[in-house]
Amino acid sequence: QLEDGRRVVVRVPVDDDADADLRAESRALESLTAGVRAVLPFGAPDVLGQTRVDGRHTLVQTLLPGYRVDASHVPGGPGVATALATAIAQVHDLPVTVVRDAGLVLQTSAQVRDEAERLLDAAEATGLLPFGLLRRWSTAVASDPLWRFETTVILGGVDPASFVFEDDADGVPQVTGLLSWGGLGAGDPAVDLRWTASAPTARDDVLAAYAHASHRAPDPQ
Repeated sequence: QLEDGRRVVVRVPVDDDADADLRAESRALESLTAGVRAVLPFGAPDVLGQTRVDGRHTLVQTLLPGYRVDASHVPGGPGVATALATAIAQVHDLPVTVVRDAGLVLQTSAQVRDEAERLLDAAEATGLLPFGLLRRWSTAVASDPLWRFETTVILGGVDPASFVFEDDADGVPQVTGLLSWGGLGAGDPAVDLRWTASAPTARDDVLAAYAHASHRAPDPQ
């Protein structure tokens, strides 16, 4: 808590991987211009300062108030599920120039497919991948229709715990902030919806609300 009463968050990495993640977070937050922030109907942290603690990059940012919900606790029906879907769709609808101008990762659908194929090859090389799973994944990588999608601005695999909620006057949960921006780039929008595998009761409502909120034609696959 600062002398003027404001509360801030100080993020200190615990290891080298966390340090790299926090650096990516810092770059992504700095790429969110005032114009981009004005378009989004929910908040993103402001970077107030950066320093080093024990030799690692440390970030001081504004605190976004609200509560969070884990994927496994997202209920079906209107509320948390539909608010999450709408918020994700709003990020995906941002112009790709946001990513390009900031020098962040920008992938085509072909590059996303190549990356999936490399991952599959690496998994197979361990000798630990069950044959049934290898065959399933190989079939998916080889299926052209699965890879005919429009790449969009993505959060790189966000999950519900990255969002903060507050209830409106009627007690309906609304997304008021997004905490994790480190994976910001352009790629396969499906990565930001894969968490629905952990929320089976909410999956259909999430996908329906996402398609309704998006300004793009939904991926038929």
